[in-house]
Amino acid sequence: MTHPEGLPSSVASIAEYLAMMAKGYDNHLKWNEQAMFKADLMNARDRWRGVAPEAFAAKLRQEGVREEDILELVDWLKKAQSGRHLVPERAYRDHIFSPPPEARTGRPGRHSRDW
Repeated sequence: MTHPEGLPSSVASIAEYLAMMAKGYDNHLKWNEQAMFKADLMNARDRWRGVAPEAFAAKLRQEGVREEDILELVDWLKKAQSGRHLVPERAYRDHIFSPPPEARTGRPGRHSRDW
């Protein structure tokens, strides 16, 4: 299921969660939510493939996240999508947001051992 912004429902719910948590801290995203986001980018890469950074930023703006946090989150999203490795705080390295990523569509990837 996708939202009007063109985002999968799990991505939209993550944006809503991040906005809700930021509102509790004078609209500043705390380090632990940032670490959770980085970990999810690394541990649930399929969730973030094909997510338009502009659409994610628009959803965050709609939810009232401050621009400084939006720029940082979108920068991490772009880095993860380009294959870069992000390192979250140790306590959150295995974190994956609920709901789990939607099932991948299309052909499964090939491993180098299959070449």
